[in-house]
Amino acid sequence: MTKVTVKISDEQIRGMVDRFLGWKLPRDFAPDAGISFRPTKPYEVDEFGNSWWPIGTNLLHAGQAEEMIRHLLDIEDNTTP
Repeated sequence: MTKVTVKISDEQIRGMVDRFLGWKLPRDFAPDAGISFRPTKPYEVDEFGNSWWPIGTNLLHAGQAEEMIRHLLDIEDNTTP
């Protein structure tokens, strides 16, 4: 496997985090570890939120999602703690 180096800004990473956390989960998503979801309204494929359906994930907060994106991109976190 060839490693590709890509320059990406912190702003672009934050944009990816926002997109990930705002993504409406697919109808057939299957949470694990005993997590369950029972919809209160029918599933609607509607970007305006006309039905209640989970988005992103409730397993990660934004900081953890950023760590995940950086891991996917193989980028070291260059922020100071």
